[in-house]
Amino acid sequence: MAKKKSSGFALIGVILLIIILLVVVFAFSRKTGGEYDDEKLNALASCLADKGVKEYGAFWCPNCAKQEKMFGVGYGIIKSRSVYVECDPRCDVPASELPRACRGVVGQTELCLQKGVEKYPHWEFQDGSTLIGVQELNVLAEKAGCQFP
Repeated sequence: MAKKKSSGFALIGVILLIIILLVVVFAFSRKTGGEYDDEKLNALASCLADKGVKEYGAFWCPNCAKQEKMFGVGYGIIKSRSVYVECDPRCDVPASELPRACRGVVGQTELCLQKGVEKYPHWEFQDGSTLIGVQELNVLAEKAGCQFP
């Protein structure tokens, strides 16, 4: 009888493990930059910059890191064309004193305060509307009036 119980528990454990693995696989199957070619990601990032879109964030923000990953290589354009605005005050120093964690982006704490940024990422569009949190790339494209994919 004891053997039947232990094999029953083992079977339940295996079934639970399979369910957990399926949930994890499903959770990570959402669209990321890897599903689009570099040209499309770069074009979207350039369009957002052309349209004056701003992404307010912080280097330590996990949702900002998720958003960055979704852009893939295009995030280089987001940073270089000043779409991304760093809000952490530790990055609000002269470029020569910039901590490594700031990843080369000088902070604009006062601007973030003026804009009322409280949560990250905080997307702002030319019409003054905002979106808070991680956004699907097609949502950002549509809101800004950009072609994507």
